[in-house]
Amino acid sequence: MGANTENKVSKGKLRVLIVEDSKIEAKFTANLLKKNGYEVTSQRVETREDMKHQLDEYEWDIVISDYQMPEFDGMQALQLFQAYDLDIPFILVSGKIGEESAVDLMKMGAQDYIMKGNTARLLPAIESHLKDAANRREKTQLESKLRESEAQYRGFFENAAIGIFRCDANSNLLDVNNFLASALGFESRQDCISVRETLVPEVYDHQTHQAATVDLADQAEQGGRFEALFHRQDGTVMEAIINVWAIEDENSESVYLEGTIEDVTEQREMERKLREMEQLHESLIDLTSNL
Repeated sequence: MGANTENKVSKGKLRVLIVEDSKIEAKFTANLLKKNGYEVTSQRVETREDMKHQLDEYEWDIVISDYQMPEFDGMQALQLFQAYDLDIPFILVSGKIGEESAVDLMKMGAQDYIMKGNTARLLPAIESHLKDAANRREKTQLESKLRESEAQYRGFFENAAIGIFRCDANSNLLDVNNFLASALGFESRQDCISVRETLVPEVYDHQTHQAATVDLADQAEQGGRFEALFHRQDGTVMEAIINVWAIEDENSESVYLEGTIEDVTEQREMERKLREMEQLHESLIDLTSNL
């Protein structure tokens, strides 16, 4: 007996608003759900005012409505329900309903209609539409989180005090932030992308005094951090530390490259001057020691 109780509870709580003039029919629906594992909280209403009060004051998981009632019919109940823009199932149950009326109700937004007494169809329909509604809510939540995540990333991307870029596997620029555009000598991101088009750094060989271009896709595979040169829009050289990585899809296929570019031109110039001063100092020491 304990096992049965556990199985029933496993389907979880279910709040059911029943639009029905018959107390017996409403109780039958609630008991059917309880017998099939739901912990049911239900409320029966049979007038527009009662239904409106319940929708105003409480949250519901599903609305199950009779189609024919003395003071309030299923069409009116559906119209009132739609005014609340709730993403929960609305299921009509009726002893008599014409095919045209059923089609009209489905077009208006009812998820399903079931003939009274057809318990074999009622429970699967309820469970199916509850699952669909849960999936829609989950999808909406995921989309909301994705939009929030994208907004946060975009805020970081646009305001970071370091250059950030995105390009395809052939180094064609897809996006840069304002910091990088400015560092490369452009007034705006759009100018940088349209004028520069590609992002191809160079590595300078001090022994041969020659520069060679660097493939960003290859660098991403090899670890992604290296030092290279960029030519600014005015022709001057920017020395930079580059971090690049590949963004992949679910099949581990590279979709695009993304990375950061840190301008270290001033730092490297100071290091060179420091080395020159040290060399000069050593030369002076050697010169005075020979006197």
